[in-house]
Amino acid sequence: MKKILTVEIKCLIIDSDAFARETIKGYIEKFSFLTLIGSFECPLQTMDLLNSQTVDLVFSDTQMPEMNGTSFLKALKNPPYVIFVTAHTCYAIEAFELDVVDYILKPYTFERFLKAINKAKKMIGLSNNKINLQKDFMTIKDRHRTLLVKFINIYYVEGMKDYVRIITDEEQIISQCTMKEMESLLPASKFVRLQKSYIVNLDYIKSVDATKATLKRSSIEIPIGLQYRNEVYKKLEID
Repeated sequence: MKKILTVEIKCLIIDSDAFARETIKGYIEKFSFLTLIGSFECPLQTMDLLNSQTVDLVFSDTQMPEMNGTSFLKALKNPPYVIFVTAHTCYAIEAFELDVVDYILKPYTFERFLKAINKAKKMIGLSNNKINLQKDFMTIKDRHRTLLVKFINIYYVEGMKDYVRIITDEEQIISQCTMKEMESLLPASKFVRLQKSYIVNLDYIKSVDATKATLKRSSIEIPIGLQYRNEVYKKLEID
């Protein structure tokens, strides 16, 4: 049997019912590899977060105010993996045609939730491992040239609105790219987002405290955003 590497899975919850959201949140907290980064009443509230951060897995109801779950999924250019958790069976065929991970009917047990999580973990793990095994570099445009940049040479990435500044051991690269796009290009096992505007290579972090990380060589200090602190500590194996 092939070994599936443990991956961190960043999650969203979308459900108009507060009790349903709290139930899913409680179940998510039982898994060390699941990180909840947002909980919302309707799909439209998630747009800013989806455009600014990488989301791996969404737990969503199907029938909600303003937009149903399947219409929301169709509207996303690069949709994350989705598990529908709903009391409605009428969206099931359409959902599976959209390649959702699972379709959980309410009321459900923790065992049923666990089954869906195992499916998602396997699918996301296989996808990430396939990408990471294929290459150790990324291609990025810098003005009129396309560069091949090895991940090991990237020190950190700084976001500047619609551009990013990539600091390597040889040069600074300016590219028209969002932080979300950059986060999706970098292997999650090697990089961590410290705050909205910074992604750092884990190998170049010298020390951290409750509010900042100090980098090696340059001794640059980067504040750690409150919403990213748990992820940073988890990746650095800090209790």
